[in-house]
Amino acid sequence: MGGDRIGELVRKEEAFALVTHGVRGTRIVATNLAAEQQGVTSAQSLADARALCPKLITEEATPELDAAALERLTLWLLRYSPMVRCQTPDGLAIDITGCAHLFGGEKSMLTEILDRLRGFGLTVRGAIADTAGGAWAVARFGEKASHVIPAGQLRHALNDLSVAALNLPVDDVERLEQLGLRKISQLTEIPAASLTTRFGGALVSRLQQVLGEEADVFDPLVPPPVYQVEQSLMEPVVHLDGVQVCLERLSADLQGVLKAENKGARYFELRLFRIDGHVDRLGAGSRRLCDDAAYMQLLFTETLTRLQTDVDLGFGFDFVSLAAFGVEPMVDEQASWGVSEGSHEQSREMDRLFDRFGNRFGFDRVTRLKPRESYIPENSFEAVAVNQSQKPASWPVYGQTSLARPLLLFRPPEPVTVLAEVPDGPPLRFEWRRQLHHITRAEGPERLSPEWWQVLEVSSRQTRDYYRVEDQEGHRYWLYRDGLYDRKGDRPRWFLQGLFS
Repeated sequence: MGGDRIGELVRKEEAFALVTHGVRGTRIVATNLAAEQQGVTSAQSLADARALCPKLITEEATPELDAAALERLTLWLLRYSPMVRCQTPDGLAIDITGCAHLFGGEKSMLTEILDRLRGFGLTVRGAIADTAGGAWAVARFGEKASHVIPAGQLRHALNDLSVAALNLPVDDVERLEQLGLRKISQLTEIPAASLTTRFGGALVSRLQQVLGEEADVFDPLVPPPVYQVEQSLMEPVVHLDGVQVCLERLSADLQGVLKAENKGARYFELRLFRIDGHVDRLGAGSRRLCDDAAYMQLLFTETLTRLQTDVDLGFGFDFVSLAAFGVEPMVDEQASWGVSEGSHEQSREMDRLFDRFGNRFGFDRVTRLKPRESYIPENSFEAVAVNQSQKPASWPVYGQTSLARPLLLFRPPEPVTVLAEVPDGPPLRFEWRRQLHHITRAEGPERLSPEWWQVLEVSSRQTRDYYRVEDQEGHRYWLYRDGLYDRKGDRPRWFLQGLFS
C-alpha cells in the first residue's frame, strides 16, 4: 500500500477501504469518508461492503507500517511537549501540562496541532480534558472535531457519550448495551460495588481512570529530557550549515541553563522537526559531565558528519530542539598533590578520545571494566559504556600471595583436558585448543566455594580448586577444577580461567 496511491484515491473522492484476511474471511479494518457515506464500516465483511458500495476500492492493510507511521507522528508532537505517546492503532496522546501557555492557550494549541496534521493529508479529531481517557472519549465520540473541556467539567461532558467511549473490550460494551446501559451517565449512577459484582473490577477501574478518580499513568514514548532548549524558525532550513548554526545557538542557551543550576549532562539529543511531520533525532554522549557549549558542538561532530548521508532534510525543518539527559550535579575537580598539570590534561584528552570513538561507533561498543561484588572471577567485573556515571569503585585486593590474579581472564572459562597424578592433585599436563602443555611448576590449590546466595544462570554450583601452573615454554596459566572427586553428586571438570603475562 503506497502513500501516493491512497492520496490519489482521497483526492478523487472514491470509496476506499483497507482489508485483512482471517479465519472469518476478508473484513474491513479502515475506510475513508466516501466509503463511510455509503454505509461501509469497520469490522464489516467485504461481501457486505461490496453489496452497499459496488465500486469500493480495497487495499491490503499493513499494520506494521501503520504503527511505524503512527510512531513518527507521535515523535513530531515532541515540538509541543516532552510527554507524548502512541494510542494504538490510530491515536496520539500528549500531556500539555505547563505547555499550553507557550502556544496561546489550550484552544489555540489544539487548533494549531489539528491544522498541521490536516496539512499532512490526515483526517483528525482532537480534544483536551483533565484525563487522557476523557480526552480520548471526547475526541472520538464527541459531536465536534475539536473540543476543549474546561477543568472540572469532564464528568458533565461524558454523560451523554456511549459506554464505548470508555475504551472497553467489545464484549463488555455489548453486555452493557444488552442490559440497557448505553450511556456513561447510566454507569456513574450505579454504585461501584454493584458494577464490580456484575462486571468485575476492570470496568470500575477504567471508569474511575477516565473520570480522574483513579491514577492513569502516562507512559511516554521517549523519556522526557531533564533540560531542553528549542528554537522555532521563520523559514524552513534545507542546508546542513543551518543545522550547525542552530546547534551553536541552542548549545549556548543550554550552557546557560546548566551552569545556572551547576549541572552537567552525559547525553544530548538534537531534534530536527521537518515541515512534513518527520523528526530526525541526533544523539551525542560524553564520558565526563558536560556544561560547555563548545564541547557540546564538538560532541556532535561525528553525528553531523553522518548527517550528510544518513539524514534527508526533505523540504527543510522549521523547528529544532536540544535536550539534555543523564544530568548530574557538577563537582569541582582539583589535581592531586604530586600530579603534574600535563597528567591532568592527558586524562582530559583521553576522555575526548573516548567520546569521539563512542559517538562514531556507539557507546555500547566502547566500554570499560567495572568491578562487581563476586568471588567468582568471571563474575567479578562487568563491561559498561565509558560515558556511564563513574561512581567510586575499587578492585578487590587479594593480598601479597603467590596466587595473584592474571590480567587476562576468559569469560566464560574455556574447557581443557587435564591429566593429574592423583584425582584431587595438581595437573601434570593439559590440552587446550589442540595444544598439549607439559607442566613443570604448579602452585595451589586455592579453593573458592559457590555463591549460594546468588542467582546465577551460567556459573557452576560446585566448589572450585585453582592452580597457577607453568609449562615447559615458560608460559603461565590459571587452571581450576570445578567439583570435587570425593563429594557425592559432583561432576569434576577442568577449565582454563586466564593467562599470566
